[in-house]
Amino acid sequence: MKTRVTVTMDPEIHRLAKQAARKRRTTVSGLIEALLQAEAAPKKGSIVSGMVGMAGLRVPAPGSDPLHEALQAKYVRG
Repeated sequence: MKTRVTVTMDPEIHRLAKQAARKRRTTVSGLIEALLQAEAAPKKGSIVSGMVGMAGLRVPAPGSDPLHEALQAKYVRG
């Protein structure tokens, strides 16, 4: 059973919260609950595991970097 809680926030923050919730296909309450659960969850792994997927490959002009093309063909899917 869930408990009803009243939260007061700046109207601009509320607008941003509604946008973020809509983007995640949830409600503002669901968004706040998920954020608090994530904050309360024990942190696992290293700083590196938290950074996985944050970087992207540069995209040189086709034919200008054979090493890049070989590595991309070998390691990048899609």
